[in-house]
Amino acid sequence: MKKAENEKSLKNAEDFVQLYLCKKDEEKKLWSDLPQELLDLVVKHLRDTESRITFRSICRSWRSSPPIYRPLPFPTLLDSPCLLTLGGSKCRIYHPLYNGPYQMDIPALLGVRIRCSKNGWLLLSSDKGGDRSVFFFHPFNMTKIELPCLPFAIETMTFSTPPTGEDCFVIGIPFLAREFCIIRRGEESWRIFPFTKMIPDDIRLLSNCNPILYEGMCYCLCQLPVVAVFDPNERRWRITCRIRFPIALLYKLVHNYLVEGNGKLFAVFEFKDYEPCIHVFSLNLDTMKWDAVKNLGNQMLYVSLGSSFLELAVKRGMRNKIYLPNVQDNKCVIYSLKTKECRSFFSNYFTRISTHGKEHYNCTWIKPALATLDEDLKW
Repeated sequence: MKKAENEKSLKNAEDFVQLYLCKKDEEKKLWSDLPQELLDLVVKHLRDTESRITFRSICRSWRSSPPIYRPLPFPTLLDSPCLLTLGGSKCRIYHPLYNGPYQMDIPALLGVRIRCSKNGWLLLSSDKGGDRSVFFFHPFNMTKIELPCLPFAIETMTFSTPPTGEDCFVIGIPFLAREFCIIRRGEESWRIFPFTKMIPDDIRLLSNCNPILYEGMCYCLCQLPVVAVFDPNERRWRITCRIRFPIALLYKLVHNYLVEGNGKLFAVFEFKDYEPCIHVFSLNLDTMKWDAVKNLGNQMLYVSLGSSFLELAVKRGMRNKIYLPNVQDNKCVIYSLKTKECRSFFSNYFTRISTHGKEHYNCTWIKPALATLDEDLKW
């Protein structure tokens, strides 16, 4: 029904276009030569997101047509992830297919740092010196669950399941990774465990992206192109095969992210002043070796320091892309593995050698959802 209505709404615009092409047939006019007034007429009749994305992918002149923006609705009405950023007590939410942001004032989030995000929940810690408070927060239910204060300064954190689950636990790892702390639901304090086997000194520098819990193991990305993994029960670090790219690129490395999805681990590297500016690798968990990824097919990666994950594309124009924690003119910045360019939907912005726009550090990609809570919930 929706497709039929859209085709009907385009009929008048198509008639104008065909008339123009017929009159100019002797001049061998191309579709890219359509005058701006006809392009504007076509754009006004495109009522769904997929049609607008397809229209703007035809050629450069069509992409330069003024876009029609839709304001971002309340995030829980959306069916795909949003970029949530914190600044002061302001919570701003951006979506790749909408003109944002949607803004909420949440005093409880003043002076906090996003540590991890899963299933609509945020794991947050105080960003004030000496304050080691940590808590869960659901931004769409405005629900807060306090945890005991951290025992020491933590570099990176993750949690297993939503805090409403009986088997939820949280892991924190300090910068030098000589020990880790863990707390499970129902416990009143953190437990500290030293590692019985350390990471080699030359790579004992953890990246500040959150670890990945997968099949009972904890995977951590190091600042060097290596992933370290440990079993919380055995407490022994193990190093995967190094990710191979030219050593000179290490000095151009801006960010790296670790992602789990469909039974695979992905590592995403962002470089400055280098083309292509994004490189993706997948880990074969049988051989523990890394392979370069050139195509995601009908999937898309969302990456940020707070949370990174793999999703199936909900719209055709969104697939085979990486959604970055950057915003350009209130629009999310997206990297296409096909064109090797960073772009924004409904915008003329693009770059090949580095990501631009405002880069958000205190942010996370989050799947909007309302949580079902037990009134008697206790951590």
